[in-house]
Amino acid sequence: MATRKPVIIDGIFKEVSSDAHLDDIVSPEVQSVTTAGGHVIPRSAFARHGIPDGFETNLTPQMKG
Repeated sequence: MATRKPVIIDGIFKEVSSDAHLDDIVSPEVQSVTTAGGHVIPRSAFARHGIPDGFETNLTPQMKG
C-alpha cells in the first residue's frame, strides 16, 4: 500500500501519495503554484517537484516584479 502524505491545497486538507509530483495532482489549467513559503513553481517544473506541505494553485501566470 502506498504511503499517504497530508497536504493543504487551496486551503483544503487532502491526502496524496507520498511519491506524487505536482503534475500528478493538479488540473491541466493550473499555470503555477505558490508554496506556503511564497515560492512560485511554474507548470514547466511540476514533473520535477514533489508535493509541498501546502500550496495555492494559480490559474493565471504570475508576474514577478
